[in-house]
Amino acid sequence: MGRDATQSSTSDLNCRRRAVIHPARRPFPIGDGFFETLRTEDGKVAEFTRHMRRALTASRATGITMPGEEAIRSEVAEVIAENPHSIGRLRLCFTQGDLVVTHDPYEDLAEGGYLTFSVVTSKADGEQFKTFPYDDHYEVVDEARAHGFDDAIIFNKANNVTETGLSNLAFLFDGTWFTPPITAGILPGTMRSLAIEKCDVLVRNVHITEVPQADEIFLLSSLKIAQPVVQVGEMRFPCGPASQAFGALMREKIEYFSVV
Repeated sequence: MGRDATQSSTSDLNCRRRAVIHPARRPFPIGDGFFETLRTEDGKVAEFTRHMRRALTASRATGITMPGEEAIRSEVAEVIAENPHSIGRLRLCFTQGDLVVTHDPYEDLAEGGYLTFSVVTSKADGEQFKTFPYDDHYEVVDEARAHGFDDAIIFNKANNVTETGLSNLAFLFDGTWFTPPITAGILPGTMRSLAIEKCDVLVRNVHITEVPQADEIFLLSSLKIAQPVVQVGEMRFPCGPASQAFGALMREKIEYFSVV
């Protein structure tokens, strides 16, 4: 099926873009390290074991030693207890010999995402890790928000979709959801893996020329879970029954864990 891009005048496009408040970047510890950002609800952590498995993979790849699981759980439980939020943003930063845990309030987004195309070509090769200071990702987001968008779609040297600055992507083509493969040069997101394992999302490359033909598009991330995309550049995308069903299914399949 697909859909065609609709050409809009500059004035009309500006009206349909949102005014985006630039968020303060959350500081990372000094030095090199990797991190995990997790969603919490009423003190329970979403997909904690998935995040810990990914952190362990990053630890092995970077050579940065993680504390034991019991120490991590104890620190997380203490920080959440000291900073309780109905919905929270939990961040775990791992450096050599240290763990920094923060827990801040998070507000769910009430509307769909506005994306543009990044001018940066991804140089990533294979599986990526969440290493800080994460500047290359934030620069993509900064550039997008300077033009009134939330984030930007990044392509690799083959002009295949990778991800956005802060999220994985899923595209609906003819009734089936697809997400780009790890080999495209993406971060293996926890919500992406949940979508593949429990929500029938398939894996394949999505070429730049296919984006306008997508029926619907979703952003996948630990905090957003699954957010429909309503605009990419000048193209509008619907948030129809398929999007509503997919978003509901993603939320239904998430497991929340107590770390106490």
